[in-house]
Amino acid sequence: MAHASLSVVAEAEQAPGADIVHSANGVLARYKGLTLTSHFQPIFSVSHCRAIGHEGLLRAADAEANPVAPARVIAGATRYEDLRYLDQLCRYLHVNNHAAQDTHDGWLFLNIHPEVFRSGPDSDLSDFLPELSEHPDIDPRRIVIEVMEQAVSEHAGFARTVEYLRGLGCMIALDDFGAGHSNFDRIWTMQPEIVKLDRSFAVKSVEDPSARRLLPQIVSLIHEAGSLVLLEGVETEAQALAALDADIDFVQGFYFAMPAARPVDTREVSPVLNDLWERFNTTRGSGAARYRELIAPYIHAMGGCAVLLEEGIPMEEACRGFLQLERADCCFLLDADGRQVGRNVRTSQPFGTADSQYRSLSINRHARWSRRPYFRRAIEHVGKVQVTRPYLSISSGLLCVTVSIAYRGWDDQLRVLCGDLHWPQVV
Repeated sequence: MAHASLSVVAEAEQAPGADIVHSANGVLARYKGLTLTSHFQPIFSVSHCRAIGHEGLLRAADAEANPVAPARVIAGATRYEDLRYLDQLCRYLHVNNHAAQDTHDGWLFLNIHPEVFRSGPDSDLSDFLPELSEHPDIDPRRIVIEVMEQAVSEHAGFARTVEYLRGLGCMIALDDFGAGHSNFDRIWTMQPEIVKLDRSFAVKSVEDPSARRLLPQIVSLIHEAGSLVLLEGVETEAQALAALDADIDFVQGFYFAMPAARPVDTREVSPVLNDLWERFNTTRGSGAARYRELIAPYIHAMGGCAVLLEEGIPMEEACRGFLQLERADCCFLLDADGRQVGRNVRTSQPFGTADSQYRSLSINRHARWSRRPYFRRAIEHVGKVQVTRPYLSISSGLLCVTVSIAYRGWDDQLRVLCGDLHWPQVV
């Protein structure tokens, strides 16, 4: 058993040191009457079906071996010098304990306290992350530094920290995105390699149909910004299935693996993920069948309406079959430039209330809809009915789906017939 000590000299005075013990069971530190060590929670790639890395997590116990919450340990560092020392001490433990295991080149996710991150390195950059710059067995390119979203700022120290980490070769993960007042500006400012979505996304995606519908759009926007997406806090199969459905890249949580002292082998396929994919393919198949069952009558009716319009039948009569369907709300006609031709043709009992705040927007004559997917897709596929994703109708304020078809009328002019249907649930 060997002993070492880690010390950081603060500006004013030296922070309390820790007695670091290296043994066959790993590295631990005795600090202020506590025993500190590491646990690792695997992070899985959904597509690769295996762990691609681990997050280093602090574990602490008092003199009687009772567990002490990590937040309580951190809260005990009331001075910045103590906080900076403890922050570095935790990473030192994680790096050494991780390096002692053969994880076959998996990534190691390390946290830096927001206050330490914002303060940035001092004049001696190597003193900021010595556990990375001095450890011979650690490739900085395998390190992912997590910074909480709330820590992102225009402070010079913050920018210097980011520059220093990138200079070492580390990746950066924006942590807890969505936990508070989230702002996509922080993603564009930092350009992190990974954005970690707060566990609230996992919970809400199951409890709230609107959140389930929006999650893929949020993930898509983050992808377009140039970052991969990690969903943390996944604890149930339903949450895991929502992650797959949203095209999330990485997942982390108790459903897949609990934190443990030993990292998992990153070469091994995860049985949990394999089973989840089977379940996902089954539920997606049944969901798609249910969707086709619900939307088929409206697609068929819209095609029939276009045939009647091609033959010169008046709009109200041509659209009667569509408007008699249960969820149908209205039909409207666009010219080749997306301008609305005439007024909406509505059902006898349209959805929404007469005193709706959106009532003034229901008068659509002369409106221009060329930006809408239902127009663009129809123009690109003349003669084939198109279907949108559910969206909030600007005319009714209700969730709807629009089916549309481009056709040439008796005068050979290209037009697009559209039909809105009420869509209160996610299918």
